[in-house]
Amino acid sequence: MIHPLIFAGTTEGREIALFFNENKITADVYTATEYGVQVLPEMEYINTHAGRLTYDDINNMLKSRKDENIIIIDATHPYAALVTENLYKSAENNNIKYFRLLRPSTYTGSGIMFESIEKAAEYLKNTTGNILLATGSKELAKYKAIGDMSRLYPRVLPDSDVIKNILDLGYPLKNIICMQGPFSKDMNTATLKHIKAEFLVTKDTGKTGGFDEKLEAAKSAGAELIVIGRPEEKSKGYTFEELKKIMLEEYL
Repeated sequence: MIHPLIFAGTTEGREIALFFNENKITADVYTATEYGVQVLPEMEYINTHAGRLTYDDINNMLKSRKDENIIIIDATHPYAALVTENLYKSAENNNIKYFRLLRPSTYTGSGIMFESIEKAAEYLKNTTGNILLATGSKELAKYKAIGDMSRLYPRVLPDSDVIKNILDLGYPLKNIICMQGPFSKDMNTATLKHIKAEFLVTKDTGKTGGFDEKLEAAKSAGAELIVIGRPEEKSKGYTFEELKKIMLEEYL
């Protein structure tokens, strides 16, 4: 019997964990934070682990579990490029089967796309008006290049460590929006209007990440949509349904 190691960080990660639990397959789910564990439902066959892992952490862990018939399912966020690279390299080095569970893109060319947050910040530096930052908390330091911090409204998960880090970066406390997504079009629109946002910065988070709702909300609120492009994937990715089919046909 296989023993999946699921590296989660997306809705798809939760769904594949539920799939294995329903099939009574013992699996381990790894999340970057304790909050990531808290939002998972309790599952009989699923063991959870919180904490960021380096390449050496992953590599050593795989070596120690080489006799367990493990497979790796990388269900991390499409923008967690370093984690994906570390998982792929570690799996390859240890001759362990690796599957990339990737949420499909729904971007069709709306708004302005930039290849990086740095490029987007460079553009926004020469604009005026408030900016809703809906790209997560990890790279908020890069937006400081815009200059006027009073314009920046980061929307992040309600996590005390995240809030502390944002305050340490110099963001005004009154500008921090703490909410668990994804959000409806109406919620996004209301937020944009409430803070009088002229811009909405987002990643191409796909359907389950609420990208379409953010696109429609930007149109409704009259805000310019700024999209940060996805990093290039180095391996073939599978949708949730495709990966379920592979698991059923090859392993279950």
